[in-house]
Amino acid sequence: MTNHGIASWRGFIPLLVSLTFFAVTSVAETGITPRYASNDTTHPGRVDIALVLAVDVSSSIETSERHFQREAYAEALRDPRVAQMALGGRTGRVAIAYMEWSGKRYQRVLLPMRVMSSPAEMAQFAAEILAIEDAPNDPMFVQPTAVGDALLAAETAMAELEVPARDYIIDISGDGVLNDGLAILAAREHVLSLGLTVNGLPIEVANTPPSNQANGIESVARFYMDCVIGGPGSFHLVARGFGDVRETLIMKLMLEMADMAPDEKHRIAAAWNGGELGDYAPVIPAVVLELTPKQKEPQVKTNCGPSPGSNLIP
Repeated sequence: MTNHGIASWRGFIPLLVSLTFFAVTSVAETGITPRYASNDTTHPGRVDIALVLAVDVSSSIETSERHFQREAYAEALRDPRVAQMALGGRTGRVAIAYMEWSGKRYQRVLLPMRVMSSPAEMAQFAAEILAIEDAPNDPMFVQPTAVGDALLAAETAMAELEVPARDYIIDISGDGVLNDGLAILAAREHVLSLGLTVNGLPIEVANTPPSNQANGIESVARFYMDCVIGGPGSFHLVARGFGDVRETLIMKLMLEMADMAPDEKHRIAAAWNGGELGDYAPVIPAVVLELTPKQKEPQVKTNCGPSPGSNLIP
C-alpha cells in the first residue's frame, strides 16, 4: 500500500463516527436466546466488542506469509484509528483473543481473551503477537484447511470471556476453501445459534490453490461470502494478496468495532470490495479502488458442502 492510500484513510474516520447514531441491532436483540445473548447492560466490566481473531496458517500459507500476517495484525491493533474505534464506544473497553488454525486437529489460542481499555494495552497485545515463535518442523503448518473446526475453536476461545459484550464476533481469515474437517454449513449454523457473528477476511492470491479448484470454487472470497460469514451485521472484506492484508485488516477492525446499523456495515463492505460504491466512493482509498475488480463476480451458487442438518457437530 502507498502512503497516499494510507493518508486517504483520514477521511474515513468522520464517516464511521457520524454513522454511530444509527439504530444498532445487537446480539441481544436478535430474538434468540443463545449463550452470548446478554441483556446485562449495567455490568461494571462490560465491553463493547468481544472479538476472536482466527488466522489461517495452513499449508497454503508460506512461512514468510505467516510471519507477515502476524506483523499485519500487530500493526493494525497498534494503529490509532483502530484504537479510536475500539475504545470509543460506550464502555471504552474491548476484549480480543488471537488464535491460529489449519487442519481439523490444529487450532491454537495463542493469546486468550483479554479485556483492554487503553491504546497502551492494545499495543502490548500487538507486541505479544509479534513475539510468537514457531517450533521447528511444526506439523501445524503443513495441514489442510479446516474452516469449520476453526469456527468451533474460536467459539471455545470466546467462551473464556467472563464479562458481557455488546457484540460477539469471530473474525476469520484465510486464502483457501475448506478441504478438511467439519462441514462448514453445520459449523457455521452451530456458532450462529449461540449468538455469534462471523466476519471474513478472504485473501485472494494470484494463483488459485489447487484445493479451491478441486472443490469447484475459483474465488475464496465467494466461498467466505456464501459459506462462512453470518449473523447480525456480518460482512467480508477482500484482501487482494498478502500485501493488502494490513490495510484491509485496519478497515475491517474499524468497521467491526463501529457502533452502527448492520445495513451500513454491509454497504461500506460492498464499497470496499468493489460493488456498488454509491455515496461511499469518495472515502474509499484510491489505491484500493485500483485493486478491486472492474466488474462484479458472477452470481453463481457456491457448493458449500453438506447441509446444516448434517450430524457433524458434537
